[in-house]
Amino acid sequence: MTRSSLSMLVNALPIALGISLGGAAAGVVAAPAAPLNCKHGNALQIRGDAPAAISYDVFSQLHPLSAKRLALFEGAGTVQRLPEGLNVCEVADDGVDDPSAVLVRAPRDQMSWWVSANNVVAAD
Repeated sequence: MTRSSLSMLVNALPIALGISLGGAAAGVVAAPAAPLNCKHGNALQIRGDAPAAISYDVFSQLHPLSAKRLALFEGAGTVQRLPEGLNVCEVADDGVDDPSAVLVRAPRDQMSWWVSANNVVAAD
Protein backbone atom coordinates (compact mmCIF):
# COMPACT_ATOMS: atom_id res chain seq x y z
CA MET A 1 0.00 0.00 0.00
CA THR A 2 1.39 3.38 -0.95
CA ARG A 3 1.71 6.21 1.49
CA SER A 4 -1.03 8.24 -0.28
CA SER A 5 -3.53 5.32 -0.21
CA LEU A 6 -2.79 4.76 3.45
CA SER A 7 -3.32 8.46 4.10
CA MET A 8 -6.68 8.36 2.29
CA LEU A 9 -7.74 5.32 4.33
CA VAL A 10 -6.78 7.01 7.59
CA ASN A 11 -8.70 10.16 6.60
CA ALA A 12 -11.73 8.13 5.48
CA LEU A 13 -11.93 5.97 8.61
CA PRO A 14 -13.75 8.48 10.86
CA ILE A 15 -16.48 8.95 8.24
CA ALA A 16 -16.89 5.24 7.68
CA LEU A 17 -17.25 4.75 11.41
CA GLY A 18 -19.74 7.60 11.71
CA ILE A 19 -17.41 9.90 13.65
CA SER A 20 -17.63 13.59 12.88
CA LEU A 21 -14.34 15.44 12.96
CA GLY A 22 -15.96 18.79 12.35
CA GLY A 23 -15.09 21.01 9.41
CA ALA A 24 -11.87 22.49 10.79
CA ALA A 25 -10.44 19.11 11.82
CA ALA A 26 -11.13 17.68 8.38
CA GLY A 27 -9.40 20.62 6.70
CA VAL A 28 -12.61 22.22 5.41
CA VAL A 29 -14.34 25.14 7.04
CA ALA A 30 -18.00 25.72 6.29
CA ALA A 31 -19.06 29.23 5.43
CA PRO A 32 -21.31 30.99 7.91
CA ALA A 33 -24.90 29.90 7.54
CA ALA A 34 -26.88 32.22 5.32
CA PRO A 35 -30.58 31.83 4.56
CA LEU A 36 -31.18 29.79 1.43
CA ASN A 37 -33.71 30.50 -1.27
CA CYS A 38 -34.32 26.99 -2.56
CA LYS A 39 -36.47 27.22 -5.68
CA HIS A 40 -37.36 23.58 -6.18
CA GLY A 41 -36.81 21.77 -2.88
CA ASN A 42 -36.33 21.99 0.85
CA ALA A 43 -33.51 23.86 2.57
CA LEU A 44 -31.34 21.28 4.34
CA GLN A 45 -28.16 21.29 6.37
CA ILE A 46 -25.39 18.69 6.25
CA ARG A 47 -24.96 16.77 9.52
CA GLY A 48 -21.48 15.36 10.05
CA ASP A 49 -18.85 15.40 7.32
CA ALA A 50 -20.92 13.68 4.65
CA PRO A 51 -19.52 11.67 1.75
CA ALA A 52 -21.25 12.94 -1.39
CA ALA A 53 -21.37 11.00 -4.66
CA ILE A 54 -21.55 12.50 -8.15
CA SER A 55 -24.21 10.00 -9.28
CA TYR A 56 -26.78 7.67 -7.80
CA ASP A 57 -24.84 4.72 -9.24
CA VAL A 58 -21.73 5.78 -7.32
CA PHE A 59 -23.84 6.39 -4.19
CA SER A 60 -25.25 2.84 -4.47
CA GLN A 61 -21.77 1.35 -4.82
CA LEU A 62 -20.44 3.41 -1.91
CA HIS A 63 -23.01 2.06 0.55
CA PRO A 64 -22.77 0.29 2.89
CA LEU A 65 -19.99 2.71 3.70
CA SER A 66 -16.50 1.44 4.44
CA ALA A 67 -13.17 3.20 4.76
CA LYS A 68 -11.74 1.26 1.82
CA ARG A 69 -14.63 2.09 -0.52
CA LEU A 70 -14.62 5.73 0.55
CA ALA A 71 -10.88 6.05 -0.09
CA LEU A 72 -11.17 4.44 -3.52
CA PHE A 73 -14.04 6.66 -4.63
CA GLU A 74 -12.44 9.83 -3.23
CA GLY A 75 -9.20 8.94 -5.01
CA ALA A 76 -11.10 8.54 -8.28
CA GLY A 77 -12.77 11.94 -7.78
CA THR A 78 -16.32 10.54 -7.75
CA VAL A 79 -16.91 11.28 -4.07
CA GLN A 80 -16.16 14.40 -2.04
CA ARG A 81 -16.95 15.34 1.53
CA LEU A 82 -19.50 18.02 2.30
CA PRO A 83 -18.59 19.72 5.60
CA GLU A 84 -20.83 19.69 8.64
CA GLY A 85 -23.18 22.67 8.81
CA LEU A 86 -23.16 23.33 5.05
CA ASN A 87 -26.54 24.64 3.92
CA VAL A 88 -27.81 22.91 0.79
CA CYS A 89 -30.97 22.74 -1.28
CA GLU A 90 -32.67 19.45 -1.94
CA VAL A 91 -33.27 18.67 -5.60
CA ALA A 92 -36.91 17.68 -5.24
CA ASP A 93 -37.40 15.85 -8.54
CA ASP A 94 -34.35 13.58 -8.50
CA GLY A 95 -35.99 10.71 -10.41
CA VAL A 96 -34.89 8.05 -7.91
CA ASP A 97 -37.26 6.19 -5.60
CA ASP A 98 -34.83 5.60 -2.73
CA PRO A 99 -35.59 7.31 0.60
CA SER A 100 -32.05 6.64 1.88
CA ALA A 101 -30.53 8.89 -0.82
CA VAL A 102 -30.99 12.65 -1.12
CA LEU A 103 -29.83 14.76 -4.07
CA VAL A 104 -28.57 18.14 -2.86
CA ARG A 105 -26.90 21.22 -4.30
CA ALA A 106 -24.80 23.68 -2.34
CA PRO A 107 -25.53 27.38 -2.99
CA ARG A 108 -22.30 28.11 -4.90
CA ASP A 109 -21.81 24.65 -6.43
CA GLN A 110 -22.54 23.89 -10.07
CA MET A 111 -23.04 20.18 -9.33
CA SER A 112 -25.59 18.24 -7.37
CA TRP A 113 -24.42 15.52 -5.00
CA TRP A 114 -26.02 12.35 -3.60
CA VAL A 115 -25.78 12.05 0.17
CA SER A 116 -27.28 9.69 2.71
CA ALA A 117 -30.57 10.82 4.22
CA ASN A 118 -28.90 10.24 7.59
CA ASN A 119 -26.50 13.12 6.81
CA VAL A 120 -29.11 15.85 6.27
CA VAL A 121 -31.50 17.70 8.57
CA ALA A 122 -33.99 20.47 7.90
CA ALA A 123 -32.26 23.86 7.91
CA ASP A 124 -33.27 26.32 10.63
